[in-house]
Parts: sequence; structure tokens; C-alpha cells
Amino acid sequence: MEDKLMLLPADRQILDGYKPIVDAIGQIFGSSCEVVLHSLEDLSHSVICIHNGAKTGRKIGSPVTDKALSILASLQDSDRVNSGLYFTKNAQGRYMRSSTTIIRGINGNPIGLLCINFDISTPFNELAAIMLTPEQSHTHDNEHFAIDLDDLLLNQVRKIQAEVQRDTTVPIRQKTKEIILRLHQAGVFKLRRSVPRVAAILNISRDVIYMHLRAQGKSKIPTKESDSRA
Repeated sequence: MEDKLMLLPADRQILDGYKPIVDAIGQIFGSSCEVVLHSLEDLSHSVICIHNGAKTGRKIGSPVTDKALSILASLQDSDRVNSGLYFTKNAQGRYMRSSTTIIRGINGNPIGLLCINFDISTPFNELAAIMLTPEQSHTHDNEHFAIDLDDLLLNQVRKIQAEVQRDTTVPIRQKTKEIILRLHQAGVFKLRRSVPRVAAILNISRDVIYMHLRAQGKSKIPTKESDSRA
């Protein structure tokens, strides 16, 4: 492969779209994991995004590795995009469990590599601390992994319904209205055919939902026509 590759603007946009993924993976696995995004535009300075580069001493502008070139050569003309798992060793002698994925551009040609290197020699107590300690103070409610749309809507409606029922600042007569508005704020009504489903769960007519949303001047509210489509 040539040392330099001409990328289209659309190709660079594709690579840029992977940068948040690099950070997301790195944040999940913390200091035990290095995540690297390579651009094949310039193999001598291929690293364009990296999380926890201390594992290998690399930084933005570092070159591609011999292993990455070997994987690229073996996969670029096949339908496979991932190397599978393999083991490497860094300069400090620490073993890494690694995986490399080829990123293809607008024309289907390889334009980049996403490499994940997990330090398997990290002591278990350090791994436990990484997994159990939330970064900064970001805390969220438990996520519900729905099996289908009905399951998702039922869970979300029941959760918000319980919140509103516990909220003593909301008058009894305003409970239904408040539930509907909070569901809207949570993005529930962006889901297709959500209004009739929510109406059935709350045992109200869909007209009541439309009424409360329109009364608040909510933008992009669903229409009866869109919710009646299969």
C-alpha cells in the first residue's frame, strides 16, 4: 500500500464520525484500554485520534504499526472488516488483547483503522475500580433494554406515571397532563404510532394527548394521520 492515499472530503467525514466512538470505548474501559483511530491518508502520521495512548506511548501523528499494515493487507480485498482477536505486547512487556477493524470510505475502499488494545495484565482490583467508579459525577437512571416498541412504551409510561403520582407539587387534576408533557420531553412521541399505544396504557383517548400537546404549543407533535398509518 502507498504511504499516502488521497481521501475525499466525504471519507474524512466518515473518519471524523469515529472519533466520538474512540472516546466512548475508552471511557468505558478506562486506563486499561487503548483505542486508536488511524487514517490511511498518511501512514507516516496515521493516528488521528487516540484514547489512553500511554499504553503504547503513541499520540496523534504517530505512524501506523507493522501489525496494522499486515491486517490491512490481509483484509482489504475481502468481505471481512475485522481482524478477530489477537495478542500483542507493548514496549513495557505488557500483553494486550487486541482487535482491528477496517473502516471503508464512500467508494468502499479502506480509509482507516479502528484499533482496540486491552491490557490483560491489569490487576483485577484496578479493573474492578475502573468498572465500578463512574467518571466525574455523571449518573443516570437504570437503562431499560426493551425487546420491542410496546415493551419500551409500557416501561417509559409506567416510570413517568409513577414519578408524577409521587410529585406532590402537581395537582390531582393536572396529573394526566403532566404525564403527557413529560413523555413528550422524554421523546416518546417521536416513536411511530406511539400516541395510540400511550393512550391505551393510560386508558385515555388519543385526542386528550393531542389536546395537551397543542395547548402547550409543542413543536413537531405527531398528527392523527401519521399515527394512523401502519
